[in-house]
Amino acid sequence: MHSLQSQLPSSEWVKERANYIGGSDVATILGENPYSTPLQLWLRKKGVLPPIEETPILRFGHFFEQILAIHFEDTTGLKTRQVNKTYEHSTYAFLRANIDRMVLADPKKGLESTAVLELKTTTSHRIKALGGEYPKEYILQVQHYLGITGYSHAYLQCYERDTCKFHDPVLIERDDNLIAENMSKLISWWDTHMVNGKRPAPINGEDTLILYPNSYDGKTVEATPAVYSLYTELKTIRERKADLEKMEEYLKVRIQDKLQSGERLVCGGKNLVSWKSSSQNRLDTTALKEAHPNLYKQHLKETKTRRFTVH
Repeated sequence: MHSLQSQLPSSEWVKERANYIGGSDVATILGENPYSTPLQLWLRKKGVLPPIEETPILRFGHFFEQILAIHFEDTTGLKTRQVNKTYEHSTYAFLRANIDRMVLADPKKGLESTAVLELKTTTSHRIKALGGEYPKEYILQVQHYLGITGYSHAYLQCYERDTCKFHDPVLIERDDNLIAENMSKLISWWDTHMVNGKRPAPINGEDTLILYPNSYDGKTVEATPAVYSLYTELKTIRERKADLEKMEEYLKVRIQDKLQSGERLVCGGKNLVSWKSSSQNRLDTTALKEAHPNLYKQHLKETKTRRFTVH
């Protein structure tokens, strides 16, 4: 029997990922991953940032793949097989695929040819936030696998960790137009950033803090016309934002005044607004500091950031 530890990716496999674009990199490169950016991926592949830490949630996802595969087989009657190899693009060897499982063809069960099986664990909150749809990065990853393997179909099997709910397997057809479009972008990204070494542009505050974690006292930078234009545009946007926030607060208060002690505002049976009472327990750090100053100091944690202020 295989141990749970043996099901985790090896350190050698993690290091090798720096040498190619895999399925889980696709959404990041295309700007569709809410948890990472092209710059952060590039820095990891260049060895500047460490690999993504193997968190308990990621470990659970790896361990649970076998259970998900068994559930898929029980649900569909199809057989799966674990694939212990990496698929490569016939022309561009840096485009690769490590699929979770292969679904064996069974015409009697409606599957005419071999398919990919992608196994995912998620939460009900994320699915609900997306209006019941699956995250776009799942679809991009699956289509990448179809493009590399040459298969025409894939199944997506999802499980919600917080509700213990198995979703019904979803059959995904190969989209040649999407595959060609994405591969063109991936090839261009690899040539520009990995081969020629050009750094991807930062796209959020986390990126800029990674690049420029510290400021130097007294150092000033003279604004070029292009940068000054960005500054004036930002000031305009912030003014609009402030006005919209004031209007939002005004409308919210007006509605609350009509709700009074009611919990929900409805129209024709449809929920429009909810305003429910709730309570939270929060640590009173001021009281803790006064009552137990040594304990307070013992658990202080320094965090560094840079405050961005528009004058």
